[in-house]
Amino acid sequence: MGKVLSVMQRKANRFNVENRAHKVISMEKPKPAPRYPSTEQELETLKADYPQFLEQQYKKDSKLDDRLKQVFVRSQDPAIVEESPIDSSRPLPQDRSAVEEPVYGYREPRMVPQGRFTLKQAIKFISDHQENPSTWTAAAIAKQYNINQDKLEKILFYYRTFQVHIPEKVGKKIPKKIEVEASETQSTQKLIQPQEEKLQHQENKGI
Repeated sequence: MGKVLSVMQRKANRFNVENRAHKVISMEKPKPAPRYPSTEQELETLKADYPQFLEQQYKKDSKLDDRLKQVFVRSQDPAIVEESPIDSSRPLPQDRSAVEEPVYGYREPRMVPQGRFTLKQAIKFISDHQENPSTWTAAAIAKQYNINQDKLEKILFYYRTFQVHIPEKVGKKIPKKIEVEASETQSTQKLIQPQEEKLQHQENKGI
């Protein structure tokens, strides 16, 4: 039932559509949509207070119209630059060796500004200061690398390089705990072996 009503309503809406459309188009000025009562009240107060303002809004400004006519846009296609031919006189690179990977994961700059240092330099003077602090003092390092001495003292105080400590006697002495565990495992193995032999002997008899 609902489908029948929707089909009938659609046909009624489409009935004589062209004539109704031409009738609306041929009208001199279409009717504006109805306004809210609040907007109507605001327009009435505006007309009473500023009557000239609304008149200026509806009038056509000839000056602005002339300025709009003078505005125009020019567009040009970009110039096609022809590629320069390959210069055969230039020699090709002769070194075909593989490029070495940087030590710290990135290529360090060749030119370092004054007052700054690279990661490689920082690791070097920190390790030098750790190995021989009397020779490589903060003043000596600051003079060599052109670094502020106060900042360098803080760097040397808070940063250290990793040190690996390997015991001299590795594997010579076995702790007592390990010896006890080894003796316990041997005794358990001795108890398990005769039990397994007994079970095998019983199985052979049963066969």
